[in-house]
Amino acid sequence: MKINQPILSVIITCYNYERYIGECIKSVISQDYEWLEIVVVDDGSTDRSWEKIQEFKDRIVALRTENRGQLKTSLTGLSLSKGDFVYFLDADDVIADGAIAQVAQYLRPDVSKIQFMLLPIDHNGDPIGNAFPTLQPSEDSGPLIQSIRKRGYYNTPPTSGNIYRRDVYEGLGEMNYERGIDGVSYLLAPFVGRVVSIDKVLGKYRIHNSNQSSFSVLTSSRMKGYMDRFMGRLHHLSQLVQERCAAAEKIEVRNDYAYVMELKAMSVVVDGKRPDLSQLSAYIGAVMRENTGKKRLALLLFAIALFVLPNKMARHIAAIRVDPSRSQQLRSQLKRVLYV
Repeated sequence: MKINQPILSVIITCYNYERYIGECIKSVISQDYEWLEIVVVDDGSTDRSWEKIQEFKDRIVALRTENRGQLKTSLTGLSLSKGDFVYFLDADDVIADGAIAQVAQYLRPDVSKIQFMLLPIDHNGDPIGNAFPTLQPSEDSGPLIQSIRKRGYYNTPPTSGNIYRRDVYEGLGEMNYERGIDGVSYLLAPFVGRVVSIDKVLGKYRIHNSNQSSFSVLTSSRMKGYMDRFMGRLHHLSQLVQERCAAAEKIEVRNDYAYVMELKAMSVVVDGKRPDLSQLSAYIGAVMRENTGKKRLALLLFAIALFVLPNKMARHIAAIRVDPSRSQQLRSQLKRVLYV
């Protein structure tokens, strides 16, 4: 292996995950990469998480704080780390054997982010669906920037499927609209370097009662929170691009993204009502403007389903749309609704 390889800091934030934190840390310790740093921050857990973390104290940097939430805990972990690249790994997730060795070749100064697919697993670690998101191998940020300008986002995995060059996280300023660490960072990454997409499963994303997004907990307030974060990230991104990317064209933030129109329609559905024709028309118009091919057709069918299906079924479909990693489980539930 080459000398002077970049240091990769794996930062694990934990809150009441005594059942999973040991497996998570072990999955990192077992990686075949010499320049690896592991930082674990316990966010004031009230269970035995800290005791579990202490079992690895000779192999990790560990800190326990009062409970402050994921964003502040992640920033604390970042401040304790020294890596050239940073990987935030959720305490209930695991990284696959040999994953770091596979991404090591991409830990280069011109790469701002590496993203890979994740396999959804249940509380026992058994697979419960297909790997997501579907990624095509690429090192080209151009299409991602185009997608941001057109749709306000690009296809990306959750936190545990992304490794960032350290400077992407630095100088972000206030993120009062945000809960997690990588909301605006994933949008900024294509503007400040190459985003490498790997079409392989290199991690496992755990779905359990503590984090699942089921139709029973969808509320209009939650939909509004999604909208506020989505728009907050884009306004923040526009500011950051102006400050850090002098040659980049200004980001024009709109109010009619298909994602926003979709959330507004789903907000009506989860309140037990049916979207009206004007809402349906606005959503369909945005879908037609932003998408082509199979995706356009799928979203058009989704829009129609929200409008015509009985509310209970529409809420099931909305739940799948909010968290596609749970689609297999919810599709089984939907079949029971349809055929029982």
